[in-house]
Amino acid sequence: MTGLYAHWGPLYRKAGFEPRPITPGTKACHLNGWQAPMSDNDFHASLTKCGNHGIGLLMGSRFPDGTTLAALDVDDDAFVDVAKVLMGNPRCIRRGKRGVIIFCRVQGEVGNLEFRLARLGGGKTAKHCELLASKKLAVIPPTIHPDLGSPYQWQGPSLLEIHFEDLPIIKDQS
Repeated sequence: MTGLYAHWGPLYRKAGFEPRPITPGTKACHLNGWQAPMSDNDFHASLTKCGNHGIGLLMGSRFPDGTTLAALDVDDDAFVDVAKVLMGNPRCIRRGKRGVIIFCRVQGEVGNLEFRLARLGGGKTAKHCELLASKKLAVIPPTIHPDLGSPYQWQGPSLLEIHFEDLPIIKDQS
């Protein structure tokens, strides 16, 4: 059993995350029921079936303090620096083709959120940022980006190299 998912999946699972195989040439997991936690048997079956795939993480994995894994997906390079400042200069960031994903924790029931801005003069709004908090997927390095043909990159340490408490927290303010 060789490949990115076969190598990295068990490491992320052991660290408490929910890894998912990313179909080569895509940013998606094509396993049935990928949005639900996997049993150990299903996880081992996915390693056998999809070992040569890339790797992603299911958002919403629970940490020991009750917070859950989330990702702020900033799609526009113009907003990356602002997002970093708002998130307190976070340590764990993934870079793809454009923008970044800033890994964080969620406390409470924040849910998935889209941040849209209207263009000057009105017209359509555009999504510039999205909080992936539950039943969403974040593709992680060293998965090959389908448009670039090269791996996603960590900016700073990977999720395996930091303690979960080092991730910034987004809290439900209700």
